[in-house]
Amino acid sequence: MEAGLVNPRRSPRVAHRCRVEVRDRFSSWTASTEDLGPLGCQLVTPRLAAPGRELKLKIHCDAIGQTIETSGTVVWSRSESPSRLGVEFPVQRATPAWFEVLLRAFPLAAASARRTPPRLAREAVLRLGEPPAFMSDFSAEEVAVLRRVGAGVSVDSLSRQLGSAFPRVTGAIFSLLARRLLVLHAAEAGDPARWNLPIAQAERALAAAGVKLPAPTQGPGAATGRSAAAQALFDEGIAHLTAGRIEVAVSRLREARLLAPADPLISGALQRLAPWASEEVRASITPPPIARPAGATDASAPAFATAKSGSGSTRR
Repeated sequence: MEAGLVNPRRSPRVAHRCRVEVRDRFSSWTASTEDLGPLGCQLVTPRLAAPGRELKLKIHCDAIGQTIETSGTVVWSRSESPSRLGVEFPVQRATPAWFEVLLRAFPLAAASARRTPPRLAREAVLRLGEPPAFMSDFSAEEVAVLRRVGAGVSVDSLSRQLGSAFPRVTGAIFSLLARRLLVLHAAEAGDPARWNLPIAQAERALAAAGVKLPAPTQGPGAATGRSAAAQALFDEGIAHLTAGRIEVAVSRLREARLLAPADPLISGALQRLAPWASEEVRASITPPPIARPAGATDASAPAFATAKSGSGSTRR
């Protein structure tokens, strides 16, 4: 982070809820926008789609009386409740007319979106703004940031606190800035004590859903050999498991094991899931048998294994 923190979003977003009809190759469902901009949106969705998947969207923006029809590519997904998708729209030469109308309809949100910086210096100080008037759905990444800000924290200090998990929360920092839940100027800051209850409620909701907050995965107290990417996949797998999506959970845990093959927690979770997975998935979970010299026996093998291998014996 020598040159500072770069905003991963290429255009401003407005925090606004719209009903969205989503369609992919196999199915269709209804979601809602968390935020919306000319080059993408964040969806709160009952169904996930893999990164790289192409979606067709009908965004019903009642505030401006328009329905925006567009395609988009899934760039990230979060399974913790409420499930979310980050969708990127095709690049356009000019800002679409509907977004200009939306900005005029919500001047305060528009001003905030336009003030969101494209980059943050290492020494920039993040401060808590005013907490939301009503209970909000915060992602695990957002809570991990909010609980560390307090009376103010520099980007560099936050980076050191989160260590290897910091890249995972980059988008959350800019999203919180766009919604003015984080601010950069002391004159705009709220009372940190007013955040105690919203943060505690968000932490309890995430814990109840089995979602862990991003935390350092390298250094003292970290899981040996587990990178931030492996930790993110592991957390996503556990969240899918909590929601009853076993096949998807196994898929994420297998990806995590590829990144951290020596991690006993990941391997153990996969082994425990094997009895409930399909035969094809079960075969991918179970490690291959260990080759032994001819004639060798395994004293720890179950008794039925020896009986089945008896020479010339058949069962009628």
